[in-house]
Amino acid sequence: MSDDEQGVTLRIVEGVRFSDSGDCDALRSEILISSEFVSGRVELYLNAYDLDGWSEALDTLASGREVSWLESGRSPRIMIAPPETTESGCAEVSVYDVTGSQISVTVPVAAEPDWIERHRQLLAEAGGRFPLAR
Repeated sequence: MSDDEQGVTLRIVEGVRFSDSGDCDALRSEILISSEFVSGRVELYLNAYDLDGWSEALDTLASGREVSWLESGRSPRIMIAPPETTESGCAEVSVYDVTGSQISVTVPVAAEPDWIERHRQLLAEAGGRFPLAR
């Protein structure tokens, strides 16, 4: 999620195979935070269950509720408050580096009206490009 000034991006770097299943076992990824005030990067690995969790998180966000994603404790956690629940009227994306630095950052982002659908499309594209083993 980003606007003209700042954002939080989850970037898939590559699919990783630990077995001979043919599909990827994980996605080596990174969370990038950018603003004039702070910028940062943290690495993580995502699996099929994490992506299923993101799909469920999008459903929760579509209903106008806040969501927390990646709460397993093995990776950074992302929390999102949709625009209708914040005083600023912006979506607020918080990243908690629970496994490393213990730093948390919250970035307000002016979300486009169709941002949830756009994220569903990106999720489908990622699944098509990087099929994950279950």
